Amino acid sequence: MVFVFTWLRAVLLFYRSIAPFMLGISGLILAAVLLPALHEGWGEGLLPGLLLTKLATAPVVWYLSEQLRPGQYWFYFNLGVSRRRLWSGVVALDGLLFLGGVLAMRAGVA
Repeated sequence: MVFVFTWLRAVLLFYRSIAPFMLGISGLILAAVLLPALHEGWGEGLLPGLLLTKLATAPVVWYLSEQLRPGQYWFYFNLGVSRRRLWSGVVALDGLLFLGGVLAMRAGVA
């Protein structure tokens, strides 16, 4: 149980460092694709494609993170959290936040 809390705290701490990239991409996708689609009335079946597009941008953020902060993982290694667990938690958290944004936009426009 202690490891789960440590992992969650590590994921949230790591997400803070890459949130501008991830949330910026989410905002662009929502504002440039979903908002016009909802206003024109053809945004109903768009959710799976948007979610896959959002998940496909995670490797770009990973690459930018590796280039800008190459030694950032030592802190998380000392906590016992591997890169794979860290990034899987970040992608899951970001996907949930994106899904929440999509549902909020749908409720706001409808």
